[in-house]
Amino acid sequence: MLFAGIDALITCFGGFGLAMQLAEDKTTGTYWTYVAICFFGVSFVHHVLGAVLFRTTVGKFLLMTRVVRADDAGRPRFWQAVRRWLLGLTWLPMQPILGIFGDDGDPYEDGCGLRYVHSRDLRRR
Repeated sequence: MLFAGIDALITCFGGFGLAMQLAEDKTTGTYWTYVAICFFGVSFVHHVLGAVLFRTTVGKFLLMTRVVRADDAGRPRFWQAVRRWLLGLTWLPMQPILGIFGDDGDPYEDGCGLRYVHSRDLRRR
């Protein structure tokens, strides 16, 4: 899950960096509103549009992993990527709680009909 960490850093630094540029000389409340909007905007562009257009995000690209449809290994569809992004926003923060209760299985794996594969596995097809 190293690629998830890389993608999270890009989202956090990108969101905060963009918010700092947009909310310059604004009040604290306005700044944090900009941070939230920029965080979700960067996350959406990176995880949804990256998956749809390039079949990868920056973290997955660095580790030679691609996002594909589970049924035919094709390019993810837009609404599949959106649903998976929303699932990630809800599932990932719950991991500390689910780990305490010994949750079996990984609901994010193959979530919304998408899965991760190594790039070399796609070339064999």
